[in-house]
Amino acid sequence: MTCLPGLIFSRQQRVLLAEMRHVCRRLPDILNRPLPEAMSQLTPTADRQTRWLPPPDLTRKLADVAALLERNTTLGLCLRRSLVRYHYLRQHDLPLLVQFGAKLLPGEDGQAVTGHAWLTLHGQPYFEAEDNWRDFRVMFTWPDR
Repeated sequence: MTCLPGLIFSRQQRVLLAEMRHVCRRLPDILNRPLPEAMSQLTPTADRQTRWLPPPDLTRKLADVAALLERNTTLGLCLRRSLVRYHYLRQHDLPLLVQFGAKLLPGEDGQAVTGHAWLTLHGQPYFEAEDNWRDFRVMFTWPDR
């Protein structure tokens, strides 16, 4: 079954995608807690590991699909994508950090604040276009360096 160019979903991948979508649906409840507590819950531990994961690149792509498909939420795509990627890719022992940033946008009534979330790996944005993160000031990093 081909769903997206270059992605062929096996039974295991479909099960994982369903699990990732479930995590996306739970994110609003998880994020109702203080951010450090919410992020601790999303950080995998030995008892919260997925039994099977495909290689990191495919895990990332499946997380992106899950985040795209779960649109009935108040959470932005970047937040869903970053947190699901983080949860599953940390299980591959990738030392990813989640960056939460903000910037001012000019508007008719003055300035508005907008936010963005993205991952970094070894100090570099992880599969994130520069235009998406460049002008954001990092407000919170998890785990704390």
